[in-house]
Amino acid sequence: MTKRQKQLYDFILRYMKKNDIAPDYSEMMKHMGLSRKSKNVIYYLLKELEKEGVIKRIPGKWRGIKINERRNTTTIQ
Repeated sequence: MTKRQKQLYDFILRYMKKNDIAPDYSEMMKHMGLSRKSKNVIYYLLKELEKEGVIKRIPGKWRGIKINERRNTTTIQ
């Protein structure tokens, strides 16, 4: 997991713990310090987190992110 992926993953965890719902793209972009035109960056990071097995994206569902069972996320490349 890269530093950027870990940063986004940690934000998603905190957000979901606090709000009981996943953040949307604009909230993730704001947290990561990205412009409104950087939606593809968030898409890519989410896709990579899903490949890592730490999240599951739910297609067609607003805020469709599910956290998978605890995996070792301390390994940063």
